[in-house]
Amino acid sequence: MNFLRKLVVWTLHREHTRMLRYPFIIGFTLLLSACMTTNVELPVTQFPVPLMEKLPVRMGFYLSEELLTYQFREDLGQNGTFEIEIGEAQPTMFQNLLTGMFAQAIRVDSTAVPAGLVDAVLVPSIAEMQFSTPQQTRTDYFEVWVRYQFQLYGTDGTLIGDWPLTAYGKANTQNYMLSTTAPTLRLAAFNACRDAMAFFTVQFRTVPVVQQWLKATLQPATPVSAGNSGS
Repeated sequence: MNFLRKLVVWTLHREHTRMLRYPFIIGFTLLLSACMTTNVELPVTQFPVPLMEKLPVRMGFYLSEELLTYQFREDLGQNGTFEIEIGEAQPTMFQNLLTGMFAQAIRVDSTAVPAGLVDAVLVPSIAEMQFSTPQQTRTDYFEVWVRYQFQLYGTDGTLIGDWPLTAYGKANTQNYMLSTTAPTLRLAAFNACRDAMAFFTVQFRTVPVVQQWLKATLQPATPVSAGNSGS
């Protein structure tokens, strides 16, 4: 009889202890989630080279240190902190983009380059970046917006013109079974960069200052006749 009573007391004590643990475990889990940081880096080898008719231009491009180290970070409180490291992917992105668009794409060290090396220098920068989580939009999607700013310089370092470009990417968490946050956010940011590439190929020739520059650059030189050669 004493054995049965001890067994009952031990069982009740065990269950009571387990019940006391549950609030602690739940509270600890919520605290851990609030302190979690999701950090993603973009894949640098998966940017395609556009297949299109190339402009007969030698385009230089300059990537600033600020662009190469660009990192977006936002603290969403209990939903955690999110970091998107986008800078490391920019060299491959722009090398492939411009290689597909122009006869030559040459990365340079400044906006002023030696005469004859390139016809102009393109300087991209990221002016703003935003994102949204499935919790914020009540959907299954992570969404990313990137606003680029482009500047085009002449070979003497003078600014020809500048213009903005806004890109958008999203990814569905339902495409991933486990650990959905990091891979889905990474894909959304990657898709935003892909969208920027696609938009740039279409937009470049429609920018008024670019149209004027292309007209002047691609206009054939007027041949000098023998009668006007001065000899």
